[in-house]
Amino acid sequence: MSKLDKIKETLSTLRIGLSIISAILITLGGTLGNLYKNDEVDSVFWLSSFLFFGFLIAGFIVIHKLRIRTDELEEL
Repeated sequence: MSKLDKIKETLSTLRIGLSIISAILITLGGTLGNLYKNDEVDSVFWLSSFLFFGFLIAGFIVIHKLRIRTDELEEL
């Protein structure tokens, strides 16, 4: 497998990962909004909050890796 194919495969995998992270963020955001609206600020709310920010950071890491791989692809 050539270097170009490896980079393309990595880009594809990172895009799928970013899509999954986005779906999780949307779900957690809805959960947080619903819990806050119903005045249920308990352990589930705080766990969802920490998970939300964790997945948000993971999303930024994936975006950064996508940019690096895209730059590598442009160099070839």
